[in-house]
Amino acid sequence: MSTLANLCLRVQTFDRVASIIVRTVLRNGSDAVPIFARATGWCALALLIAALSGCAPSALSSARHQLAEGQYAAAHRELLGIQMGTLSLSERREVKDDLCLSEFMIGEPGYSIGEQRRACVEATLEPGSQSGQFLEKLDAATRESAYKRVEAALAKGNLAGAEQAALVYVNTAGDDPAVVAKWSHQMWELVDKRDRRAEHRRKKALANAIGEVSKQYPSMRKMSKQEFASWVAKESNVDGAPMFSSIALKDQEVTLAVKRDELHAAALKLDRIANINDATVARCGCDGRTNVGIAETNFPLYLVRLDPETKRSEVLILPHRQ
Repeated sequence: MSTLANLCLRVQTFDRVASIIVRTVLRNGSDAVPIFARATGWCALALLIAALSGCAPSALSSARHQLAEGQYAAAHRELLGIQMGTLSLSERREVKDDLCLSEFMIGEPGYSIGEQRRACVEATLEPGSQSGQFLEKLDAATRESAYKRVEAALAKGNLAGAEQAALVYVNTAGDDPAVVAKWSHQMWELVDKRDRRAEHRRKKALANAIGEVSKQYPSMRKMSKQEFASWVAKESNVDGAPMFSSIALKDQEVTLAVKRDELHAAALKLDRIANINDATVARCGCDGRTNVGIAETNFPLYLVRLDPETKRSEVLILPHRQ
């Protein structure tokens, strides 16, 4: 390989310092050469001279120049064309950091926050990455946007919209558990408010339904609280695994929690959840009720109530996102 070709190859893999030298000399002329010769040594200067003497700039050095000029879209195009397999570890880290930086600076609508975040997450996987700062800013913006959408949806009584936005907040780093707990409480308040309106229409026909259900579960009235909880756990066992991560009994109400990875299994066993509420009605001889939430967030999942017409408990599927 010729001396010039060897120098050209070295220019293509030189670090950001050499890039800064090139840009400065191009802007300020030969007067800047002695300054950088003293600052970086004659090796760097030799590479600079080789670069100015006919070496074609690499895509990476071109992208560096465009980033320095604020030409983020052009830099992004250059970076996407670089073959990662030809780069050193430090160059690969730089390319990924610069992809994160360029997408962050271009922003929406060119790149959604999700797209920006994916680029920055990939960059942070490289040792020595500088993209963590942009990832933190993106997460903060995501949390703020989700927070506002949850609050607006709750104000309108939009349970599905509130949960959808709340899950974005929960799944973003830096979420505040106290905020999630507050939203959970507000969501259950919305559910209870709707339930009370429906209860007013049910009261007159409930007595007969309670009597019919109680006949189907005659042993429930004699069960202690612990015995009934054990019966519920056994009834909800699916293929040897418990459906519910927690079971709580209070007066005429049963509260159950389903882990997120068990939601599909629970959706296929709604008849068992209805049976649990029938047994609750028989045990208390009253309008027993069962509330089912998502274990990780306590967001509402199902309401189970006795239907006076069918004389059986029915599961009301609440709007939610898995």
